[in-house]
Amino acid sequence: MKWIFLSLVSFAGTVYASVADGKPVVSVKDLLGSPRLSSAVPNPAGTFALFSSSAYSFDKHDSDKSFHVVDLTTPNGRVTKLWDDKNVSETVWLGIGDYLGYLRANGTKSELWVAKAKNIDYVEEVQRVYEFPGIVSNLKFKAVGEAISFVVSAPAFKDGSIYSADTAPKKHSTGRVYTSLFVRHWDEWTSEYKSNLFSGIIAQNDTGSFEVIGNLTNLLHGTDLETPVGPFGGSGDFDISPDGKHVIFLSKAPKLDLAQNTATYVYAVPFSGSREPKAINPYHGATTSPRFSPDGSKIVYLQMRENGYEADKNEIFVTEFNPDYKFVITQVAHKWDRSPGSVTWSANNNYLYLIAEDHGREKVWTLPIINTAPSEAETKPHVNPTPITSQFSANELYVLGDSETLLVSASSLTSPTFYFTVSATGGKVQDLTSPLIKLHNVTAAPSEFATWHGLSRSQISDFYYPGTDGFKVHSWMIKPSFFDPSKKYPLLFLIHGGPQGAWDDAWSYRWNPAVMAEQGYVVVALNPTGSTGYGKEFTDRIQDHWGGRPFKDLELGFDYIERKFGHFIDTNNAIAAGASYGGYMINWIAGQPFAKKFRTLVCHDGIFNTLNMYATEELWFINHDFKGQIFNHREHFERWNPLGHVKHWSVPMMIIHSSKDYRIPISEALAAFNILQIKGIKSKFLTFPDENHWVLKPENSLVWHREVFNWMREFSGVGGDGVGETEEGEATGEAQGLKGVKMGGEMGQDILRDD
Repeated sequence: MKWIFLSLVSFAGTVYASVADGKPVVSVKDLLGSPRLSSAVPNPAGTFALFSSSAYSFDKHDSDKSFHVVDLTTPNGRVTKLWDDKNVSETVWLGIGDYLGYLRANGTKSELWVAKAKNIDYVEEVQRVYEFPGIVSNLKFKAVGEAISFVVSAPAFKDGSIYSADTAPKKHSTGRVYTSLFVRHWDEWTSEYKSNLFSGIIAQNDTGSFEVIGNLTNLLHGTDLETPVGPFGGSGDFDISPDGKHVIFLSKAPKLDLAQNTATYVYAVPFSGSREPKAINPYHGATTSPRFSPDGSKIVYLQMRENGYEADKNEIFVTEFNPDYKFVITQVAHKWDRSPGSVTWSANNNYLYLIAEDHGREKVWTLPIINTAPSEAETKPHVNPTPITSQFSANELYVLGDSETLLVSASSLTSPTFYFTVSATGGKVQDLTSPLIKLHNVTAAPSEFATWHGLSRSQISDFYYPGTDGFKVHSWMIKPSFFDPSKKYPLLFLIHGGPQGAWDDAWSYRWNPAVMAEQGYVVVALNPTGSTGYGKEFTDRIQDHWGGRPFKDLELGFDYIERKFGHFIDTNNAIAAGASYGGYMINWIAGQPFAKKFRTLVCHDGIFNTLNMYATEELWFINHDFKGQIFNHREHFERWNPLGHVKHWSVPMMIIHSSKDYRIPISEALAAFNILQIKGIKSKFLTFPDENHWVLKPENSLVWHREVFNWMREFSGVGGDGVGETEEGEATGEAQGLKGVKMGGEMGQDILRDD
């Protein structure tokens, strides 16, 4: 790495440390080029766990993908690579022995393959079982005796068959006609082909080979239902009963306007498709995580009560399951003031295991199931879930065999995905990180749990400060690995998206506080009013208050940092940055006196004019947060509109926005940049024509980091170098969206729902 600064840098009269005082342990290329591990999924016996690893090479400008198992029966685990194949999209346990099933792309088709992981040391008996006529995904198996039921999802033709690009009618025009919403969603224009579920059965024949028995059945044919629920639904949106006879799945309410309603229902349907799907749940908000109990007698799911509010609290509901599809719903833990994101049954059917956000961590919780009739729910003793983890952020968990031990996939502010087991009764944790080290090309094992590439937990701390209306506000502080308490470091003041979201003790490949800190900043990531994980009231208080309570919390947070941490944080040399709602807040701050606290502002995908937000796709979002439709409540939209304060804009700003962002259209960024340029304010615009609300492609992300870090260095005096080189044409040319970047003001050409 190259560092061009002296060991001490003087800027605006303040002497503070630069990155030359120590060696950063993580560069942007380390972040973006490191292997990205999937969640680990155990086999039925709970003895081995399967995971994939994908990595991008900036030398080859290509990615690789490999599949591995970790032995859960040996101390600290033992990792074995099964095979490399980037055309394999999904690999799951078949449900019998150590057989694996996986999908492999072959042009415009998907193939179903089966392999046996012999002794978990190598793969044998690899066999192609079936070729689907089109691309399918979300493979799920359920072994029932000698037969294995499976379900996949795929877009379907109107006749119910799987969509095939080879046989689809050829169009000679690019015109699209819509008569209902959605017109587009997230980063795609809505297709006429809806995603359906297809069920099938495979079994071994007399020779031991696997084959599909009979034809596939479209379980949603003849309905207006669609699953998984876009844009981020997956195999967690449906489940197969233990006896293989029924499927439950999520779908939006078909008769409601999809863009203005979040109502999602759990439907039950026979695996054979012998009857139409029937809705289970009576409530009207968004639903997630439908799961059969291991004995098939119950179903659990999570549901919000308020239709049109995507960040309402998830409630936990359980119903007895019967083949007649008559359901009696019971709510459990109804007084618990946290919102679980996923739910899993214990092996004995008596407990639920939950993942729920709590004070900046995604914790694992246990909840006993008390058999209570709905009419008695309020009179029975109330039981809240109990946390069995207290650190980091779990993202997925599985029960190991018939035990009470859980396999957890998690991450932290100092580590990408890692695995551990935890006792659901005693909370004992076994770290499985050590055997994964070789996958990350790191020669030495980490000295601490949940750390990676030389990062340390000592760099991470959190604090609370008094916020608005008597609420305490939680914030994270991330220091560089070379932190010296006798020196000062510029402040990087991070504002999260959502707006109902939070900075958690979790890894990110996009906005990574640890990698940002390694540039030479002390990063403070605040969770003001509207943040999740601190109770429903705290989250809900942001409604119709976008530039109110959260903004005041941010001001109070900055003042607190000045008072409490001014001996090592240079608040006179501060930068504020945010994306999505955080980008909106940057635009709002720019028009307030608070903006003078910052040398520069960085706005990624931010709303500039709230009156334009009917160009978004999920209209329920703007209707809820601004308390109604604009034609009935225009004053709510105007109240917190950054456009109304642009006459006060004066602080230099960098704006990033991409063309495929349909959540917040790119016109918001163009309007803001035009204002900055017209007013002569030093400014910079970065765009990517092939990215959406997030910058995901590694080469684009490398450019993102370099441009953002170099921009911040112009004002803070630290960072920028060591980000990584790219080819000149890619770094500055139109292919990366940088052509025509222009600086305004007296400096002229002196360049230098995050949702």
